[in-house]
Amino acid sequence: MSDIRDFALPDLGEGLEDGEIVRWHVEVGDVVSLNDPVAEVETAKAVVDVPCPFAGRVVERLGEEGDTVPVGAVLVRIDVAEQPDGSPAGDGGDAPSDAEQPDGGPSDEPAPVEGAPAARASTGLDADDEPQPLVGYGQSAARSRRRRRRAADTAADAATGAPPAKPLAKPPVRKLAQELGVDLAALAPGSGPEGSITRAEVEAAAAAPAAAPPGPASGAEPVPAAEPVPAAAAPAVSGVDDGPRPQPELFAVAAGEKPVPGFRGRRPGEVEQIRGIRRRIVEKMEQSRREIPAASCSRDADLTELWSLRHTLTQQARDAGFDVSITPFALILRATVVALRRFPTLNAAITRPAGGQEADGAGSIELFEHVHLGVAADTDRGLVVPNIKDAHTRSTLGLALELTRLAEAARTGTLTPRELTGGTFTVNNYGAFGNDDGDPIINHPEGAILGIGAIRERPWVVTGEDGASELAIRRVGRFTLAFDHRICDGGEAGRFVTEVATLCEQPGRLLLHL
Repeated sequence: MSDIRDFALPDLGEGLEDGEIVRWHVEVGDVVSLNDPVAEVETAKAVVDVPCPFAGRVVERLGEEGDTVPVGAVLVRIDVAEQPDGSPAGDGGDAPSDAEQPDGGPSDEPAPVEGAPAARASTGLDADDEPQPLVGYGQSAARSRRRRRRAADTAADAATGAPPAKPLAKPPVRKLAQELGVDLAALAPGSGPEGSITRAEVEAAAAAPAAAPPGPASGAEPVPAAEPVPAAAAPAVSGVDDGPRPQPELFAVAAGEKPVPGFRGRRPGEVEQIRGIRRRIVEKMEQSRREIPAASCSRDADLTELWSLRHTLTQQARDAGFDVSITPFALILRATVVALRRFPTLNAAITRPAGGQEADGAGSIELFEHVHLGVAADTDRGLVVPNIKDAHTRSTLGLALELTRLAEAARTGTLTPRELTGGTFTVNNYGAFGNDDGDPIINHPEGAILGIGAIRERPWVVTGEDGASELAIRRVGRFTLAFDHRICDGGEAGRFVTEVATLCEQPGRLLLHL
């Protein structure tokens, strides 16, 4: 007898209203265990795996890849019913035998050992004795296990002639394939992550001429077309070396036109819906410009000593067993934390009364005790700002380690909502893109943001051994501070950016504040 449970999309953090289904991890008929991820969902702040709080068999999926699902709407339905012998539907009670497997192949589940005690089946209800559901965050091991099953199913399909599973491809790629009349099944598995089909592969298939039968006098074999190079996503995270960059993807062009790279797969003429992380970016930027009267100040700094010190500290960290690079950015973060302690109005926010601004009370300015240091990161899904929690309690090494961890999480799309919220001050290293200067926008509701330009060799006036001024080639960078003028006056903001620059010009001073 069936016992169908509805699994609704949970609130994945910070009161999010909906999420977009990026990829399903299960098909109808799949058996899932407690906490197995059922779908990859993109919210306004992150892309997360949604784990199932039930164990059983998937009987219905509600929504297709690319659909936006409101929080609280049913995502999947799971049959958790137990058989008369006490085994649940998901663990073999009414599951087909090897000869009755839907894919025509043998099951890849291990056979029970004769004489071994029967394992108590999970229903997802006896939570005190079982792993707790991780609402919003799946277990990577479970996801890998399910993908291995799908790979085995695909091999069995090929051997038995059964219809293959749906090929992996992102919704825009599926749409493009439909427009160009390309059969995705003929391209699977693709060269993208986990065998997904890329835009380049679809366009190459559409542009390739139909294969003609060889002529009677031709004995040469046709030369295979060159494999397209997929465009992998590698976020530029401030101060972190991301390694070699992937080659850009080339999009289809008109006859006679020379192909040019399309940044992150975008093409002229496309229309992108504002949703997910992009929607959150739009909301935050508009709110910042609408509500915050921002002002700015800047200061150039001679970072030659800091540039040299990073090599020494990196070697010392590795000698101590830490596989981490102490980048100039990590040292600048340490200087920023020290300066924020001296000028706390830069690490602050305006708090309004519950009923809104009142005539006799316009709110208050909260100077935060903690420093949650936001780090702007550029990813294939857009700008994200994870923050280093309690940065004021971390050493330079601790900041570098956490920066590296957040960079990897941004690269793999595994940042959590908690890591993306609660920041009190943001640092934006647009110098990583080769920019010397910038106009940073305050990350509302924070009170300020510090921008860092590229560190380049430039002519700089220094004091010689004889006390006279002379020109020298030094490594110079520019710090630009945008601040909420309601919270902080220009004099304090100017002194803050000068303090950061001075600490970076004389990094030995940071030892006073360890």
